[in-house]
Amino acid sequence: MFEEPTTNESGIDIENWDQPIYRIYPKNRFIELLNTKKNVLVRPALWDDPMENFFLNSIVKTEDGELVSLESIAAGWYGQCWTTKEESDAMWRIYSPDKNGVKVRTTINKLFESFYDKTDSYRKLKYFVGKVSYESSQNIEDFLSRVAFTDLALGGQADKFARTLCIKRPEFDHEQEVRLLFHDAQNQHTDKKVVAFNLDHTLVFDQVVIDPRMSENEFNAIKSEIIENGCVSPITQSTLYKISKTIIKM
Repeated sequence: MFEEPTTNESGIDIENWDQPIYRIYPKNRFIELLNTKKNVLVRPALWDDPMENFFLNSIVKTEDGELVSLESIAAGWYGQCWTTKEESDAMWRIYSPDKNGVKVRTTINKLFESFYDKTDSYRKLKYFVGKVSYESSQNIEDFLSRVAFTDLALGGQADKFARTLCIKRPEFDHEQEVRLLFHDAQNQHTDKKVVAFNLDHTLVFDQVVIDPRMSENEFNAIKSEIIENGCVSPITQSTLYKISKTIIKM
């Protein structure tokens, strides 16, 4: 039905497909991923920022003056957030509140290839990965005042909707996000808040880093547990808070 796509056609502002990206999982979620080999994407409505999914949360006014919700379209999108930032205090505190987080490293290309289904006839409508841009609330409001629903829907493609899901406010720019996005173009996941995709962690993840706030004993215990559950990536502990004592003169 469609010409054979390349992954580049599904990338939004991706300049370097070999760019390393990172994600912090709670320990239990990471263990679950190791066992199920499933990567879970969630509806953007479950993200914290109320400005997420700002376009599909809008109301469309038809030529007849009727107000129409885009809720049914919004419900067909799912996403997962990654970051290009290797290490930060804020990310550990936000995504590892119980101080038992597990950070994994991969590349944009490895992650997307694990997710993208080349056998899917509707693949060009479904699978995207995008680098997040950070725009002021005023710029977002100006965009909404100018754009019409048909501007994004024209042609029946989904890339323009995907691009709106890669916009956040500058208050979040410390996250340096890259987003994996899925569009349920065939309505196969209706009423599901999450969708899962196969992910072979032995091929996708090339590094695992444990929360820097753990004690040495806690680190050794979680490292052993992760290995027992099939992790083959190198495992270390973040040294973010490890500072050598300096010797000074009397």
